This record gives sequence, structure tokens and C-alpha cells, in this order.
Amino acid sequence: MIGCRDLELEILAMCRKWLAYLIETLRTLLGIPDKEFTELGTLFTAAETLLIKTQDQAERTHVITVECQAAFKALTVKMRFFRDRYFKIPPLTEGDWAALGFRQKDSHPSPVPAPDGVPAVSLSYPGGPHAIMVHLGPMPGTQELDPASDYGYTIYAGIMPPGGATLEQAASEKHYLMKPPIDGKGFLHLRFTRRRKEKLIFEAEDSGMTVYIACRYENQKGEVGQWGPVASMIIP
Repeated sequence: MIGCRDLELEILAMCRKWLAYLIETLRTLLGIPDKEFTELGTLFTAAETLLIKTQDQAERTHVITVECQAAFKALTVKMRFFRDRYFKIPPLTEGDWAALGFRQKDSHPSPVPAPDGVPAVSLSYPGGPHAIMVHLGPMPGTQELDPASDYGYTIYAGIMPPGGATLEQAASEKHYLMKPPIDGKGFLHLRFTRRRKEKLIFEAEDSGMTVYIACRYENQKGEVGQWGPVASMIIP
């Protein structure tokens, strides 16, 4: 999912803190069901195990890489759910907040404006099976951006088979496109990033199809801005 081992390790480190700190008393205080806690632990273990395999030359395959991306995506979604649903002050104290790996909360936060920048996207082949590199940045001629409002990039993608998807393909989990898109509406959300380059690896069955990539700026509150232009490329 992430394409950067350092970031994946940071995600695992934070989740490890959560699992260690959410002892039975605190879980009860926060109202976390056993099922949710167990699922978080299961997703953590799966992501950690697959990351280790991707670092082992003997075990690393394209399938393992794709499974690792999917595992980290699922773990990140679950962690966001925990943060938004359970980690509130109160009942958490500032000490709890810090122990869970979060930065100290500002008691008088400055308002965060909505994103007003428009991102540009370009694509290239980085080498490797079914891989595409996404290059991100502001549109040419953009004035200086506010780092709080235009905090990072949210990447979306849509895949279209040659000639367009059938009704069955369009209704599938991947929501294949039936015709070339105008913007990113209806695309699948891939990831949030603050980097200027992101390597995407697609499944072998999508080779030869056209991937369309669109991006929006996202602020520190998770609000998104305008769509940038759509870029496209054939999946190798």
C-alpha cells in the first residue's frame, strides 16, 4: 500500500504502541469491543508478517508485494477507525494521548483552511512488473501553498479494460471504468501521501489495461480540495 518501508515501519510502531497500551481497563473505559481489538491485532500481525517477507529475497514475489500493500491498507483503515471512534479527550488524558504515539494536542488550535491548491499528476514507468510511478506537485504557475491546508495528496485511480468495461466488470469490486473519465469522481481511493513520488503496483490481471490517476490536496483535518487533471498510462 505505501511503497516506502520507513513509513510502513512507522505504522507498525504506532499500532504496536496501541496494542500494548490498550490494556483491559483502558479498553473498557473507551468502550472498545473485544472483536474490534482482536481484529486490530490480527491486521497488525498480517501486515508485519508480509512486510518481513517482502524484505526476504527468497520469499519476495509479486503476489507477496501486492498482499503486503493490501494488508497495510486494511491496517491503516482500521487504525483511522480507532482514532476517530475511540481516541477522544476525555476520556483519554493527555498522557494517554502521548503514550499512544500522538503529538501533544494544542489547546488553542489555529483554524485549518480548506485546501485551495490544485495538484498536477504525471506518470512514468519505474521498471518492474505492473508498476507505475506517480509524480505529484502543484500545477505550474501556482503561488506558494499553505502547508496546513494543502498538507498532502490523496491519490485515486480507475482502471479501464481495452474498449471499456462490461457491466459485470463495472459492478465488480474493482469498479472497472466503462469509458475514459473526465475527473476522478468514481475512482477508488488508493492512499494519502506527503511524498512527491509514489510507486503503484497493480495486479497481473490488469496488465494491458489503462489506469487513470487523479489527485486532490488534503488538509490536516482530512478535508479534500479540487480535482487535479487526470493522467493515464497503460499498465505494463
